[in-house]
Amino acid sequence: EKWAQQYVALRDKIKVLVEAHDEKMKPYKEIQNQLSGLIMGFLDQHNLQNVKTKQGTCSTSTRYTASLADPDLFMKFVMDHNLFDLMDRRANATAVRSYVEQHKTLPPGVNLSALKTVSVRRPTEKPAE
Repeated sequence: EKWAQQYVALRDKIKVLVEAHDEKMKPYKEIQNQLSGLIMGFLDQHNLQNVKTKQGTCSTSTRYTASLADPDLFMKFVMDHNLFDLMDRRANATAVRSYVEQHKTLPPGVNLSALKTVSVRRPTEKPAE
């Protein structure tokens, strides 16, 4: 009983600390998101995927996800056309993207989303001579 009481009290304290931490982090994360937007805008405006500076390398990456708008319609399509490479246990985003590039349309019952992100790497340290 004592351990359960201590555990619950500790869990409650951790929750309070995490919430306080998240609140303190909020303005920093907002500024970081704004900087990501500025960097993304610059890279897009200049048709670049990355740029190296003295302060670090900025680059974009795109991650694709495929979700099923109509699972039954999609499964019927896969089975009717023997296109099992379009699926894992869900629609396979890489295969769906290839299908779209080849056929210029989505397979029935599938949504394809792209999430483009920015990353910033520190400059590489030069070895001491």
